Amino acid sequence: MFNIQYSLLIILLYTLTNNYAYYFHYYNYTQMTNFLHDTVIRYPSKAALYEIGKTHGGRSLWAIALSSYAPNEHILLRPEVKYIGNMHGNEVVGLQLLLYLIEYLLTSNDNQVIELMNGSRIWIMPSMNPDGLALSQYGDCSTINGRFTLNNIDLNRDFPDYLGIQLSLSNRALETRAIMSWLHDIPFVLSANFHGGAFIINIPYDRYYVGKISISSDDDIYQMIGRSYVNRILDTERYCNLNKDDVGTVIRGADWYEIIGSMQDYGYLNYGTIEMTMEISCCKYPNENVLFSYWNYNRDAMVELLFQAQRGVKGLILDEYYQPIQFTQIMIDNRRPVVKVTSLGEFWRILLPGVYTLKVFYRGYEIYRQQIIINNSYIPLNINIIIPRLTYLHYTNRPIQLLSPFMTNSTYSISISYVLFFLCLIFLEN
Repeated sequence: MFNIQYSLLIILLYTLTNNYAYYFHYYNYTQMTNFLHDTVIRYPSKAALYEIGKTHGGRSLWAIALSSYAPNEHILLRPEVKYIGNMHGNEVVGLQLLLYLIEYLLTSNDNQVIELMNGSRIWIMPSMNPDGLALSQYGDCSTINGRFTLNNIDLNRDFPDYLGIQLSLSNRALETRAIMSWLHDIPFVLSANFHGGAFIINIPYDRYYVGKISISSDDDIYQMIGRSYVNRILDTERYCNLNKDDVGTVIRGADWYEIIGSMQDYGYLNYGTIEMTMEISCCKYPNENVLFSYWNYNRDAMVELLFQAQRGVKGLILDEYYQPIQFTQIMIDNRRPVVKVTSLGEFWRILLPGVYTLKVFYRGYEIYRQQIIINNSYIPLNINIIIPRLTYLHYTNRPIQLLSPFMTNSTYSISISYVLFFLCLIFLEN
């Protein structure tokens, strides 16, 4: 009997010391940093740590990349996905769940997790606002203490907006600029941003760009993914006040309340990334005794959401010499926004099962189209498209046509700021 108890004690101690991310207490910035550095030491072949930028207070913005192989590099056609937490410094549950998720992805023997780690590179930034985290207050469910950066900027109102007045780069938060550079460098297919203060899945658009319509072209995708997540974590309701909290819905941001300069609209409209905002705790900084339950409710939903990047179609756009064709974009039917093809010729597009028309544009001119059929599985349709140079080179000397990011029934003019932004992207690539 003693030997059995002693063995169980040894197993328990081993678990606690080797999986200490499951320590269900809040981590401060230093503890989080130490955990991330220790993780890449423990799993050097599966984890790589990057400093994406610095905060106004000088703290590092850490992002850890996870994969079963080569986490420190982009592999051709391997989808890139990301999770971000703690954008508002006083919304802390997301930070903790992302730390637990890191440990789970690296240690789980679950076949689904193994498949996920084999098929994608997963980026996790536990805290986008560690300065605000340091100012937030344990047990504070509803105030704004710690929400903003040290220079009083709400990061989810700070990103460039297509129809708004553009801030100069010097007036934009360092944290925002770091994320913008990160998005420019990595072709993310899917992204989720974990918040607190409600139990809602918030999808684009966060503002009314055309009339009073907030419905994006990919609303069917967003609704399916969002509803799937909500259905998995319905027990979260037990920690909400059903008389006053917003609970258990998938809602277009502007229909909830309109904001300008959100991160999800920026990523979606500029890069075609399927971006979502996950409001997963009605209390922003709840007592520690609920962390185990929040992790238990969200774990499988977080894994399933990462798998959505495997849906749809992916492939290469090449010329007859198997070289990437620069300045090309992909459009599915008439869905907006179009998706920019990478410098390696890659593209990804999350789609639900169905029949679609895939179109290729060069400098805004359509040069190719074909019908594709998407089946109901997490195995994407993989196609390589070869387009001879004679098909598109005569467009080189024509003015660039800018394709509106919005799905409309008529032609709308595009703001000067969007034109300048598009030209800047071209300049940066040359």
